[in-house]
Amino acid sequence: MATKKKFNLDALFTPNNTNFEMVQVLDAEGKVVNPDLVPDLSDDELVQLMTDMVWSRILHERSTALNRQGRLGFYAPTAGQEASQLASIKAIEKDDVLLPGYRDVPQLVKHGLPLSQAFLWSRGHVAGNMYPESLKALPPQIIIGAQYVQAAGVALGLKKRGKKNVAVTYTGDGGSSQGDFYEGINYAGAYQAPAIFFIQNNGWAISTPRELQTAAPTLAQKAVAAGIPGIQVDGMDPLAVYAVTKKLVNTQLLETVLC
Repeated sequence: MATKKKFNLDALFTPNNTNFEMVQVLDAEGKVVNPDLVPDLSDDELVQLMTDMVWSRILHERSTALNRQGRLGFYAPTAGQEASQLASIKAIEKDDVLLPGYRDVPQLVKHGLPLSQAFLWSRGHVAGNMYPESLKALPPQIIIGAQYVQAAGVALGLKKRGKKNVAVTYTGDGGSSQGDFYEGINYAGAYQAPAIFFIQNNGWAISTPRELQTAAPTLAQKAVAAGIPGIQVDGMDPLAVYAVTKKLVNTQLLETVLC
């Protein structure tokens, strides 16, 4: 029987949180280890979430093949990040603003960008950056970590306009060592801007292992210096990612770092 782990999510969402234990709903075998956190998703919604993750893996495989054939210009692999990417984007609203990195094309498509336009962006075509006003997103940021600064500014703009939406952005563990990362979370913390910052930690910054780029035991605790909550979530667990993200969006909690 799976070991059950209880989490007080409300306690994790405080700026002085120092509990960086991994939040999980499912273990590596797919067994529920925290029934209290199982999100309220119907069977159809769960099937759709799984379908989205399979779609993302197929998109990765076909994009990789096109890139190696010289038919697609820039492409950053996404295999292994399906749960963190697709579960988090499912939890936000269409009027929330997405500020992706170059590895976050699947979220852009699910947020409303036509797939054909995503391919145009990967080929360097100007039309790939021409978004309709109805799509609340910016094109993928190529400069590592720069989207964090943009997200902080967009979030403050939402706040000043009285919008009840959040800015959502992503980077990798390598991005968490960039100066823009710290500037972004510090700005969001200082102005209490409604932003959700994801760190998708796969253990590597391109070819640099995580342990060589930071002495921090967890990446979530980097939020402490900025005065914002830091929560470590199992990025291979779509239900945990969805549950935590949805709670943030629904309760209008402010700036938060998720790992």
